[in-house]
Amino acid sequence: MPKIEIIDINQIPPVEVTRWDIVGSQFNRHIAGAERTGTPDVLVDVVTFPPGFVHRMHRHPHADQFLVPLTGAVFFETVPQGDEAVEIGVGQILIVPRDGWHEVSNRGDVDCQVLHFFGGAGRMEEVGFEPLVPEQQ
Repeated sequence: MPKIEIIDINQIPPVEVTRWDIVGSQFNRHIAGAERTGTPDVLVDVVTFPPGFVHRMHRHPHADQFLVPLTGAVFFETVPQGDEAVEIGVGQILIVPRDGWHEVSNRGDVDCQVLHFFGGAGRMEEVGFEPLVPEQQ
């Protein structure tokens, strides 16, 4: 029988994530996935984007992505359409189908915290990641 859980998000310590394709840092609280909760087709995190954060243009070829702002606002841009940045705030959801190019940033002066899902993958290595600009050595 599957295990049904109630998880206190505040009891999960945030992990700082820094990479070459991120300006600043993001802080992830891993909530659900194949190893943690036995959910093989969904990854769930609560992610905090501090002011000035940018995750440069990229896409995920093997998973759909969903961001639900809990506090603050996140800005979203796409390519190659060249769309203007769109602000997504509390009460809205951003849906990025697999292979959709996107860049996410926090242009505000307060932290933005989002409930972040990947559908179609239970582990980060299954999501896939492709930057628009290759890694600079």
